[in-house]
Amino acid sequence: MKLRRIVSGAGLAVASVVTVAVAAAPASAATVNWKEISPNPNMRCEDTIDHVTYPGVKFQGCVAFNANGDAQVILVVNNQGPKAVNIGGWTSSQFGSNVTCADSVLNPGFQRACFGPTVHVPCNITYNNSVHLTVNGSTKIAPAPTVTRVC
Repeated sequence: MKLRRIVSGAGLAVASVVTVAVAAAPASAATVNWKEISPNPNMRCEDTIDHVTYPGVKFQGCVAFNANGDAQVILVVNNQGPKAVNIGGWTSSQFGSNVTCADSVLNPGFQRACFGPTVHVPCNITYNNSVHLTVNGSTKIAPAPTVTRVC
């Protein structure tokens, strides 16, 4: 509704500017679904921590690397509690592996991961990273491993 008022009030020029601005939104605005995760020798993870809002929900930040100098941040969640929970969140990376994790239900006994995009890491800089997990509306932050690609 608000967009219609702006367009009708300001005309086609504003509509064109709005369209360009939306099209130019960063790739980090993408939303991805949760997936199963398997152990990977190219993956490093921080310690698993409790999401204090809901007992039994544990999460951690991980980073996966490949031989081409690319990396991605991963948010891993495990529901060891007795009830299903609503989860969402995002990854935050200084090298660009940022993504929004779709709102979803995580049943007891399940583990899921939200994978940031795989991004080429520039040389000789240390990048800090984190993951943000929302459980039943409450968001907590955990560190993900730092990334340094030595070239």
